[in-house]
Amino acid sequence: MYPGQLVVTGFPGTYIPGGAVPPGPETIDETLIDPGQPAVRVLDVSSPQQSPTGQQIDAPTQFSVPVSQTGLVFGTALDDLRYPNIYVTATSAFGLHIVLPDGDGDGRPERLMNGAPGVAFMDGQFGAADPAGGPGSVWKIDGRTGEVTLFANIALDGFANSGPGLGNIVFDSRRGMFYVSDRDTGMIHRLDRNGTDLGHFDHGVTARTAAGLPAQPFDVANRLDIQSSVFNVSDSATWALADPLRRVWGMAIRGGRLYYAVAAGPQVWSVGLNGDGSFAGDVRWEVDVPPAPQPYEVSDIVFDPQGRMILAQRGTATGGYDYRTFAAEGQARVLRFVLEDPDDPATPSRWVAEPDEYAIGFRGDLRNANGGVTINYDYTSDFYINSGSCGGFLWSTGEQLRNPEEPVMQDVLRPGGMLELNGLQGNHLPLVRSQNVPPFTAYFADFDSLPGEADQFGHMGDVEAFRVCEGAYRPPVDYPRGGPCLTLERRWSCNLGPDGRYYKLYVRDRSGFGLDTVQTTTPTPGFSVVPRRQPLASEIGVQVAGPPGDTFQMDVCVYRAADAAAGGTFPCCKASFVDVYPLELCIAPDGHIMTDEEMEAMWLGGAP
Repeated sequence: MYPGQLVVTGFPGTYIPGGAVPPGPETIDETLIDPGQPAVRVLDVSSPQQSPTGQQIDAPTQFSVPVSQTGLVFGTALDDLRYPNIYVTATSAFGLHIVLPDGDGDGRPERLMNGAPGVAFMDGQFGAADPAGGPGSVWKIDGRTGEVTLFANIALDGFANSGPGLGNIVFDSRRGMFYVSDRDTGMIHRLDRNGTDLGHFDHGVTARTAAGLPAQPFDVANRLDIQSSVFNVSDSATWALADPLRRVWGMAIRGGRLYYAVAAGPQVWSVGLNGDGSFAGDVRWEVDVPPAPQPYEVSDIVFDPQGRMILAQRGTATGGYDYRTFAAEGQARVLRFVLEDPDDPATPSRWVAEPDEYAIGFRGDLRNANGGVTINYDYTSDFYINSGSCGGFLWSTGEQLRNPEEPVMQDVLRPGGMLELNGLQGNHLPLVRSQNVPPFTAYFADFDSLPGEADQFGHMGDVEAFRVCEGAYRPPVDYPRGGPCLTLERRWSCNLGPDGRYYKLYVRDRSGFGLDTVQTTTPTPGFSVVPRRQPLASEIGVQVAGPPGDTFQMDVCVYRAADAAAGGTFPCCKASFVDVYPLELCIAPDGHIMTDEEMEAMWLGGAP
């Protein structure tokens, strides 16, 4: 990954093993999770090339992980390495799908709506990159190799996750800790960089009693049993989710505190973090989330650079036996809470009670969120990612984002891309609902770049941006664009005598990122290159000094000056070549320094 890319989770799709079956009501009974399709994608939204007008932009998949390795996943986080590792959490957000072994000889397992003896979770429901994978798994995707490994299996006092899965995951770079919410027990677990579980926080007991509320302890008898007829794929009330009074999902780190969302209400609470990452005792209720139009859970939280708290809701899980609707449609919101300024001691919360709201998608009430939200870099005036901006652009996951019910509006939107788009909406942070209704000042990106269907809802999960903006320097990152991001041609060179060798280079920027500066260096001892930096042009000249006849390497890095000046990680497009210091002089027989044309003619075999 490089800065500005987005990690996105979503439902991968389905297939019928062994080919099609005759159309009919039973077709869906033969349809399974497609193991070859991705549940995790890294999307490149770095160069929309036009101002946001409600159009679908090109967001190519830079990397993906098939669901066969991770299973269905929702939450995602990045660590703080130069090439960050990706962490994703097992989920029931896209249903809990069960099967019996093949009973009719067609080579396919038999799907069931209700639990029964002998059933198992469908292949692809939970990850298989490690045999120990299951509903409590956190998977690590290596930032350099893409290898998927089991990072942790969340359990509580010997109780493995029974099936409801995990919620979200956040990484605290200051303390080097991960925090994972467990939908089965309601606990928040603390993991170190090796995936070791260092303890948990119990909102139902610790937070509630500290606030003078009745404790809601973990019910050890509330365990999912998919072999019981009580279990119903299409009824999440039978999935043994933790009690809403203790069930936690979305989380974020801010100011040395872990903010987390509780299902009941819903509400946002916070707890302090000690220097070693352990939980402090200063639990605090933060704010009630307005329940209207629906009291949907908050599955993701992010803070903008000004300290405003942005929440993403996800509709109630519906199971989606037919793989169409995984969450209640059309009323999940993205909300923004602002701190009181100054704090009003007469109000119970530090936050203004009535939040701002973002319009998400063009459908219905413009409340088409799927529960993921992140802040990414803003864009330059020529619509390239501006990694010097720290933030400025909000990306939210959503459903049917460009598919309004009104035919007239469909006709307006159709020239700008796919209507049945399940994926992402990106808009400037200040553009809350009052300033962007409907959200024409936005970009839209599809998850899988395949034609959508109008009756798919809840197919998207979480989103996380690779964004470094705290001023801590990290080295340049190569552009991993699937091909050379620049071409470098040594056009000609000659020996200036005591002052060194002169090179004429042709540099062609093929990245599409508006790069404007060239840095030239050499790692070879005894050699030097000047100028070290200069503006990018199709032709550049550099001077190399070193022992005549020796071999040396020249490295070229092309980047944007604004990115480097920002002080954080900045993308750099690199190329190198190896050469031998020349003997040809740049001086003509009559003693004058040759012109570019004369030197090029000499280099190509002509006479000066």
